[in-house]
Amino acid sequence: MILGSKEENIFDAERNQEEAQKEQALSYAESIISTVRDPLLALDQDLRVVKASRAFYEVFKVNPQDTIGQFIYDLGNKQWDIPRLRDLLETILPKKTSFDNYELEHDFSTIGKRTMLLNARQIDEVLGKKKIILLAIEDITERKQVEALKEQALAYLESIINTVRDPLLALDQDLRVVKASRAFYEVFKVSSQETIGQFIYDLGNKQWDIPRLRDLLETILPEKTTLENYELEHDFSTIGKRTMLLNARQIDEVLGKKRIILLAIEDITERKQVEALKEQALAYVESIINTVRDPLLALDQDLRVVTASQAFYEVFKVSSQETIGQFIYDLGNKQWDIPKLRDLLETILPEKTTFDNYELEHNFSTIGKRTMLLNARQIDEVLGKKRIILLAIEDITERKEAEEVIAKLDKGLKQRAQELEAANKELEAFSYSISHDLRAPLRHIDGFIGILRKSSADKLDAKGLHQLNVISDSAKQMGNLIDALLFFSRIGRVVMEKNFVNANKIVQSVVSDLQPDIKDRDIEWKLGTLPPMEGDPSMLKQVFANLIQNAVKYTGNRLKAIIEVGSTDAENGEDEFFVRDNGAGFDMQYVGNLYGVFQRLHTIEEFEGTGIGLANVRRIITRHGGRTWAEGIVDNGATFYFSLPKPEVRKS
Repeated sequence: MILGSKEENIFDAERNQEEAQKEQALSYAESIISTVRDPLLALDQDLRVVKASRAFYEVFKVNPQDTIGQFIYDLGNKQWDIPRLRDLLETILPKKTSFDNYELEHDFSTIGKRTMLLNARQIDEVLGKKKIILLAIEDITERKQVEALKEQALAYLESIINTVRDPLLALDQDLRVVKASRAFYEVFKVSSQETIGQFIYDLGNKQWDIPRLRDLLETILPEKTTLENYELEHDFSTIGKRTMLLNARQIDEVLGKKRIILLAIEDITERKQVEALKEQALAYVESIINTVRDPLLALDQDLRVVTASQAFYEVFKVSSQETIGQFIYDLGNKQWDIPKLRDLLETILPEKTTFDNYELEHNFSTIGKRTMLLNARQIDEVLGKKRIILLAIEDITERKEAEEVIAKLDKGLKQRAQELEAANKELEAFSYSISHDLRAPLRHIDGFIGILRKSSADKLDAKGLHQLNVISDSAKQMGNLIDALLFFSRIGRVVMEKNFVNANKIVQSVVSDLQPDIKDRDIEWKLGTLPPMEGDPSMLKQVFANLIQNAVKYTGNRLKAIIEVGSTDAENGEDEFFVRDNGAGFDMQYVGNLYGVFQRLHTIEEFEGTGIGLANVRRIITRHGGRTWAEGIVDNGATFYFSLPKPEVRKS
């Protein structure tokens, strides 16, 4: 189509007007880019910088020459080559054309580690380019740090709220519960679901709709912002009638709220009850003071008598008129002005507040020379005084005299015990020495008899040979006696082990050891179940061996022997064991001789032996803290008993 000159002029004018408007728009856009406070970049379709705001140059410390026309990832020595930025520009933006609040954290070479918030817009045909990307960059590093600190502060506040022992509530400006401490839930027996977000007066089925609480929250607190020790008494449906002490604080802008009221709740019901009881206690104390048998004084901080017990007046023969209100050292014509008493009241008690068994000897003008034992207590705020000293006085004169007599007796007993111990040691040493010294002659006798038998047997008649045999048997018996005496001596000196011992196994072992010697005898064994023992295993085996061997020996003349081993549970913390037989028995009038060394109730011709076995039994059992005794009837058997303390495990 061909336009006329008039139409061409109109077209040119419109085009000129459009170009002028375009230039104005570009100028306006450049002004905006240079004016915004946050850094801003304009990138072309090749991601090269077309424009940059003044804030960009200032924040990232670069100049236009290093920036305009540069590929964005090459800017600032490639410090903008950031994977998340590539993801935004090359992946996200081509699809969305617009993206806000894209967070990016990076360590920039010029300004260090920062957190940036990016807003991106893709615009077609502007600034002479086919496509422009506007990239607004906001540095939110400080904001993120503040937010992190805020989270820490909130966590700290949560910890405080949940740590305080007393119940605590945080209310918002509408008096709805924002937070509650763990103690609140525990004390008032409610859950967080019933509490958080609730209007305080509606809590717990409206049990918190209390007029005095309304007065605090709606009238007093808005004027004062803080209030302490606000007392409130109420009958709560969950915990009953209680007296609470409230501390309230009004705090602005915390926990995400415009205003917070912190309400600390202390249950002082018990304290109030204690205060009520305190007055009753004072009257009770007065009654006690007048009832105790020993003299007692109550002194104030100036050491003047506030009250005195009836016993004080009676013992020291004074009246209440001479006593109450008096300086203690002036009492009874200054008979209480005693240096040791001054030391207790003025030096010791101020530092210790309590002192027991303070002994004092004095010659009182009214009652003579006495030894007193003082107990002193310093008590704050009682009997209407700032400080009270309670002074209990016990007359121990007679006790001291008795203790002196006992001490003298004890000294004599100790000396006697030492003498007995020394004598026992000498006796043991003597027995041991004699036993060893006798061995050599016996060996000589036995040796020479053996030689004599070999060299002169054909020259001796029957009587001579019998006499040699008697000498040899006597030497062997003497050797057995020496061995028994050595064992008896050793029992008193050997160090005892202390272990748990299976008594049943010991008895079975002893009976088994006897089998070769009793294989031709008819013996009925009655072996009961025995409790465990505690002591030296070898010594306790020797006890059972001696008693069972004696039972076997003294039933030797029975066609059928019956031997029983058993135990009984005594009530005195002991286990009692016994060995019973149907043998020769003994006369009970000689029972005291049974456990002595070389004490025998039967001749050696009737029953062989050394006479030391039962002495060994008694010594072993005595060392174990037990007892020994016996019962018997002549020709009708005997029972030998011993007891041992129950093992500690069984006691517990």
